[in-house]
Amino acid sequence: MKKSLRNIPITTRIMYVVFACVTGIFVFTLFMSIRYVYASVAQQQQRDLQMRSEYIQSYLRSLYYWDVVLTPAQSDGLAIDLRDLSIDMQQDLHVYSLSGELLASSSPELFDGGVLSRRMSMSEPVFSDEHIALCYEQIDNHPYLIAYLPFHNGAFVTIGYIAVPYYLSEETRRAEVRDLLERLLPTYLVALLLSLVFSYLATRRMTTPITMMAEKMRRFEIGSKDNHIDYPYHDELGALVGRYNLLVDRVEESAEQLAIAEREGAWRTMARQIAHEINNPLTPMKLSVQKLRLKRGTDGFDDYFDKTTKMLIAEIDNLAHIAQSFSTFAKQPEVVTTEVDVAEKLSNVITLQRANDEQIPIRYIGPDSGVIVRADKEQISQVFVNILRNAIQALANHHSPDIIVILNAVYSEREIQISVSDNGPGIPEELQEKIFRPNFTTKSNGNGLGLAISKHIVEGSGGRINFTTSPKGTTFFIYLRKK
Repeated sequence: MKKSLRNIPITTRIMYVVFACVTGIFVFTLFMSIRYVYASVAQQQQRDLQMRSEYIQSYLRSLYYWDVVLTPAQSDGLAIDLRDLSIDMQQDLHVYSLSGELLASSSPELFDGGVLSRRMSMSEPVFSDEHIALCYEQIDNHPYLIAYLPFHNGAFVTIGYIAVPYYLSEETRRAEVRDLLERLLPTYLVALLLSLVFSYLATRRMTTPITMMAEKMRRFEIGSKDNHIDYPYHDELGALVGRYNLLVDRVEESAEQLAIAEREGAWRTMARQIAHEINNPLTPMKLSVQKLRLKRGTDGFDDYFDKTTKMLIAEIDNLAHIAQSFSTFAKQPEVVTTEVDVAEKLSNVITLQRANDEQIPIRYIGPDSGVIVRADKEQISQVFVNILRNAIQALANHHSPDIIVILNAVYSEREIQISVSDNGPGIPEELQEKIFRPNFTTKSNGNGLGLAISKHIVEGSGGRINFTTSPKGTTFFIYLRKK
């Protein structure tokens, strides 16, 4: 549960909290409204019952103005009076003696059937300042409101007690609540919906800078003009946005300084590599020329001259190749992709490479033409040359060398696959992660640029290049996009 909550974006969590608060407030308000209606209806019922009771008390006082005491002998006459008054008031009435015994009732069947007790539930009612006692009693677990009043004669002497029940109190309150809900609930729901909508919009507006920062960080690119966030308010989020923009500026400055340092370091490394590559053949060339001068005029001069000049020409060609390789890497021309028949390009390169000085066989499995991909028409052949030359050099001293090139034109719906496999000794594990780095090589006569250039060309064409290796051989895989 904690993990799932942590995965929820902060803007969503804020919205949940706001929605929960708004909904809680509306539910609480509705609950308090219902309670208020219950209380209001109860108070209104009590007021109505009090008014009825006072009228009944006054009417009975006028009927029994001269009576000093109420006796059971008066029960029949009193019952008739109560029944007449009950019909007029639409109200049940009971009269009890001072000892709490029932003297008469407008509904005697309630007492005859045992529904109500013939003895007053309050042995001696406790009257308020208005000389009335209001309380709730029950009939079969159904509460009802009842009022007790003193039965006064003309001299305001208490000769008994009057009980006025109000049986519809709970039903009336429920009807009032239902009426309230019918009138208020649609309004409450509309108000709640509008509040949620406004809360959502307000929350989205307030959390927009946070969302923008998250999106900017996700799509952050050094040198982009769209890294900054515009936030016009000077609040806490404004301070956070300002800090973010400041950090973006610092990161870009640091990146620029790092790029300058990397370029300077790369050029220093390149200069050392060029110096090393050029210095290696210069010493034997110098010694050969000096020896050639010493042999001038001797009998073996002509043979030594031919041998030395061939060696010098070979070394000069090697120096020219080194210079050309470094020049190509330094230029690194932009890759321009067009539709290219990669099968035809690959077949032509293999045909030329089969005439290698090491006489290492190259087998090709695939079509000679008709495989169209998106690649740089001028540079893609260089990729195949570089990889094949690496494979040939890796098998130079192998007792049974073999190179297999496979063009898989149906590798996937989007890509074709070209694999170049050799059965050489493989690439040591500690060197595998460096294989595409510029200036890295394991060969005495290599300059370490071929695979770096190949990776640049392939990835610039929207493809990819990787390899697998083991002590039994190495396979390079080239993936190019179909047209």
